[in-house]
Amino acid sequence: MRRGMLPVLALCLLLAAALPLTAAAEDMTMDEQVDKVFRDTRAVGGAFVVAQHGEIVYERYYGIQQKTTGVPVDENSFFRCASVTKFVTGIGLMKMMDDGLLAPDEDISTYLGYTVRNPYYMDTPVTLRMLMSHTAALKETGSYSSKSSLLQDMIDVERKAKSNFKSDVRPGTQYAYSNFGAGITGAIVESVTGQDVSSFMRGYLFEPLGIEAAYSATQISTPENLTATYHKDGSLYAAPSYMLRQEYLAEASPDTHYRTTVGSLLIRPRDLARLGMILAGDGTLDGQRVLSEEAVEAMKTPQSPETTGITSDSPYAFFTIRQDTLLEGRTVYGHQGTDEGIVCNVYAEPESELVIVVMTNGCKTTREDGIMRITRRLAAIAEAEYLQ
Repeated sequence: MRRGMLPVLALCLLLAAALPLTAAAEDMTMDEQVDKVFRDTRAVGGAFVVAQHGEIVYERYYGIQQKTTGVPVDENSFFRCASVTKFVTGIGLMKMMDDGLLAPDEDISTYLGYTVRNPYYMDTPVTLRMLMSHTAALKETGSYSSKSSLLQDMIDVERKAKSNFKSDVRPGTQYAYSNFGAGITGAIVESVTGQDVSSFMRGYLFEPLGIEAAYSATQISTPENLTATYHKDGSLYAAPSYMLRQEYLAEASPDTHYRTTVGSLLIRPRDLARLGMILAGDGTLDGQRVLSEEAVEAMKTPQSPETTGITSDSPYAFFTIRQDTLLEGRTVYGHQGTDEGIVCNVYAEPESELVIVVMTNGCKTTREDGIMRITRRLAAIAEAEYLQ
């Protein structure tokens, strides 16, 4: 055989070897494709739910709730959704705005009962719109790093506000993702309603929609359905027994509950998908009005100097992010949550009314252009099935 033929022969052999794999991939069912994604990302347990036009059209549950018990994940399993907590809280906050309990551009001092200011910009009130677009110029390297700090001590201009606001950023002028700001919104809810935020949200938003969710494991009615959480390497992060031992004060305590709405929400995958339907549609769910159409539109509209006074180019509007790279040629709205091996995503595409929910209790957390690879791969499966 002539030497020049060797590369050609090698290429032909490679192509021949690849053909059965391609054919096999095309022959895989949707369940098999989804399971392969979970398996490839070493998920301990996971859920993938797709909704369209206000109905669940696909759901797949994978793996186990906890390694020590081996109980399979199913539709009743509760996952911690990390920062998707902010998105869910945002729906509650928008409903409160619809009901006249809150206003997006009101000085939050009005709600908390003391003067909240960045001491370096005393002429600029801090508003809910700023907190929910991550433009409030808060620092998380100050008192927020200590769990024993009291909220008023951190943001009251008469106390230690200087160490908790950025000295070179006027509120509303610069985007910087802020867990602190998200936590303050929960304190505001408690100040206005006189209830702890978990109990309030249960009665105000979740129960009327037939949803069970809570910001504390102690408020879940079926603790046997709690999933453990795991690190990226598969080692245990938090067992349900540990979560249930964490005390939660079921009464209003704005000074100490300013971390509740950051990332602690526990929810079932189908229920998270149903909340996504509110954003994908006109603000209704199962024929029930949850948010006004104006509120839904506000959650999707970029903040701008002309319309809102927010001069920062923030990707968030009212705890909802805009993503242009998940589905080809389409913009989705929602949120991502990650913590150690936890991955949670909820995205809604209003034109097709498609909603995608991805939840895991532990997996490899590789990002691709800001979105977890597991979510991109699962979204591609849903896109091929429901948008082609």
